[in-house]
Amino acid sequence: MRCIFAVLVAAGALAVWTGAIAAAEENREFDLPPVKLKPERPPTAKPIPPAPDERTPPAPPAEAKPPEPPKEPAPPPAPAPEKPARTPKAPAEKAAPKSPARTAPPAEPSAPPAEPPPTVLARPVRTEAPPETALPPLPPLPPDLAREKPAEVATPGAPPREPRPEDVQKEAVEAQVRPLPEADLTGMGEVGLVEEVARTRKAYARGLMALKDFYMARGMAAKIEWINSELDAYQKVPKIQYLSVAEVAGPGLRPTRRIAAADQLFEEGMHYKDYPAFPPGKKDYLKIALEKFQTVIEKYPESDKIDDAAFRMGEIYGGWYFQDYARAVECYQRCWEWNPETEHPALFKAAKIYEENLKNGVKAVELYNRVVAEYPNEDLKKQAVDRIKALTGK
Repeated sequence: MRCIFAVLVAAGALAVWTGAIAAAEENREFDLPPVKLKPERPPTAKPIPPAPDERTPPAPPAEAKPPEPPKEPAPPPAPAPEKPARTPKAPAEKAAPKSPARTAPPAEPSAPPAEPPPTVLARPVRTEAPPETALPPLPPLPPDLAREKPAEVATPGAPPREPRPEDVQKEAVEAQVRPLPEADLTGMGEVGLVEEVARTRKAYARGLMALKDFYMARGMAAKIEWINSELDAYQKVPKIQYLSVAEVAGPGLRPTRRIAAADQLFEEGMHYKDYPAFPPGKKDYLKIALEKFQTVIEKYPESDKIDDAAFRMGEIYGGWYFQDYARAVECYQRCWEWNPETEHPALFKAAKIYEENLKNGVKAVELYNRVVAEYPNEDLKKQAVDRIKALTGK
């Protein structure tokens, strides 16, 4: 019994083994070629930038290197050699014949298609601005510049804007008043400096009158009141004539000939000097008379009227309206210096001013003595003697 059981077990195991070999032979016909795997690419994920407080100043950018050529993929592994099929000992009728269509030889592995090199994306380099260095504070603007408003930019196509009143005022003054040349005052004597003062006075008055005409033409009532107040103040300011025409002319003039124009001017001056009027109008007439006499001396220094004009100017300056005694004495002095034989009592008048107004008794006695010695008028000589006794006691 045991022998029979062992034989049956052995026969069953042999049958199972033979079937497994046959099934393996059939499945070998459907073997697929080996799968070709592509080489793995490096990860291209971008790193997460650090937090703002953890950033470090970037390193200087290095020179860009050309991308390295991709490495060729490794050849696929060779197929394992087939093991020789083990022939079963079963009878031949049980082995199924193999179909010639299914037993095609495996195709030779062809070369993998050329793949383009992977595109290497250059990572942008983040550049951070260098930390700002502390700059020194700017100096404050001057007060005049700090108050200036920025210039207005004209919009193209917009209608022109009305000029500001201050711009109109400036333009009016510049247009109607001749610009004064800048005078070099260094090294100028008294005469040059006094003439410069007189010239600027006249230019100032001319500018005020031009500005008043401008405002009146446009009906600017408020500004007309302003300019009138300034003109009134200008008229009230004393305008000292630091040099008279007699002082500028000097003692060297001589009345040598008769000039009709000079005679006409002298007569006009006498007309204004003796014109009957009450103050303050009388002083205005005296000013016109002074201008006439000055013109005679300035324009016609050879006229036989220059000593007469100087004497009349002395009378005006020494009178009640001007009381300019120093200039009056000077005009009297020029009268007898230009014409020692003048008929006018210039020496006696000058002595009286030194005695009564300038309180210079020594100079007064000197001039009284000259009157006694040089003047032919007996009445004036007697008055001079009396004044000498009063001043000296002799």
